[in-house]
Amino acid sequence: MTNIFIIVALLILFFFIIQKYVVKQDNSKDYSYRVKGPVLRSQEVAFFNALKTAVGEHGVVFSKVNMSSVIAPRDIVSKKQLFIASNKISRSHFDYLICDPRTFEPRVVIELDNGKELNKSKVEREKLLMQVCKSANIPLIGTSVKHSYQVGRLRRLLAAHIDLIEPDKEIRFCKKCGSPMVIKVASQGEFKGRRFFTCSRQPNCTYTENYNVVFDTDDDE
Repeated sequence: MTNIFIIVALLILFFFIIQKYVVKQDNSKDYSYRVKGPVLRSQEVAFFNALKTAVGEHGVVFSKVNMSSVIAPRDIVSKKQLFIASNKISRSHFDYLICDPRTFEPRVVIELDNGKELNKSKVEREKLLMQVCKSANIPLIGTSVKHSYQVGRLRRLLAAHIDLIEPDKEIRFCKKCGSPMVIKVASQGEFKGRRFFTCSRQPNCTYTENYNVVFDTDDDE
């Protein structure tokens, strides 16, 4: 029993010394830092400016937003699983996030394709983005750097999710029968409130087209 008390006393003494002389000195030390450079690359800046113009006063645009600042794990009981799930999103970010200008609630996530060749890291990132946005019910739009100066196209993509944005007038023709298509708003179902194109010959032709563009992927499960 005496040996146990001695060991405990030594551990307490060791902890006290570490706290007083090591941790304290480290916390009080002044470190030097440097600016790494622009937060966004030139292509990303061009896209950001086009996105701000497309959104206008109907939303607030943020860039390079850490996922853990926007979402959090849910329906997890195990502390270990919670740690893993939290760590997974803390190491990734949203390229661009559009929030409601009044409440700052997330409205749309934009992922910018820089045109570079797909690698394992990029594929894993896209899978994570789709899984995260789907489970959190946040619309995800995939865009390309070639849209950096196409404000009208960006406005049309956003109009599917931000109803206050009026898209530029666009004429589309049905891919089934060639008739002009009209814009409608879904009144029920999963996509309630979102715009979509439908053939003007309905109900004779039931072809429809989405307003938005998202990533396509094959389920690995």
